[in-house]
Amino acid sequence: MNEENLLKERLYLNELYDLYGPLLTEKQRNAYEYHEFSDLSISEIAERLNTSRQAVFDLITRAKSRLEELEELLKLHARITNLEKQIENLEKSL
Repeated sequence: MNEENLLKERLYLNELYDLYGPLLTEKQRNAYEYHEFSDLSISEIAERLNTSRQAVFDLITRAKSRLEELEELLKLHARITNLEKQIENLEKSL
C-alpha cells in the first residue's frame, strides 16, 4: 500500500471512529486514541495502560475491525458521504 492509500485508510478509520467510537469498549477507545490521535507507540501505550504490547496491538486491531463491522451494519458513513455529494451537486446546479 502506498502512502496516499495509507493516509486515505487512516482518515476513513478516524471518520468511522467519530461515528462509532462510543460503541467501542473503553479499553479499545483508549488504545485507539493513544495510537491514532496522540501518535504513541505500542510500547508507550502498553506502559500507560499497564498491559502488554501484544494486548495493545490486539485492542487496536479489534477496534479497527469493530469500526469497519459497524459501518457494514449501519452504513452511516456511506449515507453521510452520499448526502454530501448530493449537496455539492445541488450547489453546483444553483
